[in-house]
Amino acid sequence: MKSRAWTRKEDEALCRAYRWVLEDSVRGISQTSEGVWTCMAKKYLEFYKGIIPPNTRNHGSCSSRWKKHLHPSLNKWHQALLTSASRHENDVNYYDEVHQAKELYMEGSSKPFQFHGCWEICKGWVLFEDPPQHRVGSLPKAMGQNKARRLKEKGKANDEYAAQQELAALLLLLADQNAIVMEEGNRRHDERVKQIQ
Repeated sequence: MKSRAWTRKEDEALCRAYRWVLEDSVRGISQTSEGVWTCMAKKYLEFYKGIIPPNTRNHGSCSSRWKKHLHPSLNKWHQALLTSASRHENDVNYYDEVHQAKELYMEGSSKPFQFHGCWEICKGWVLFEDPPQHRVGSLPKAMGQNKARRLKEKGKANDEYAAQQELAALLLLLADQNAIVMEEGNRRHDERVKQIQ
């Protein structure tokens, strides 16, 4: 017998449950795969607000929905947003980036991205952070520009710049103080050598 289709509300409840279970600091990553999905199915029912669906979702159903539909779609959407953001200049607005991300998502897909509510739940989560190679070393020009644009949009550009300048000044002061301490140490060493001779 074919199961009932998942609703938007159910998908969002599953995303909340997935985050909650995997971020559980008591159990952490020591949970078994089956234990995670059993716990997830219970949390899903707690997060699902309203009448419990007549076709209650078990751990296998929750696991299948996340692995086959939600996670691949959310991951593809995240990659489309990153690609779109890296292609735009500072003067392009957020809506243009999202429009291009929709087009990028549709490449090779038969359906448009339909999990926007789930994305709002999951977007700040570690699963959807930029890959480590984007955070190490020097940032590509486009990523730096986009970060500056986003900071400016939030009204934090001046504060961020001021904080960077203050940090740079403190580092220069520290370097100067270290140089003075080194010179003083070298002078004392030379005096001791002279006394010994």
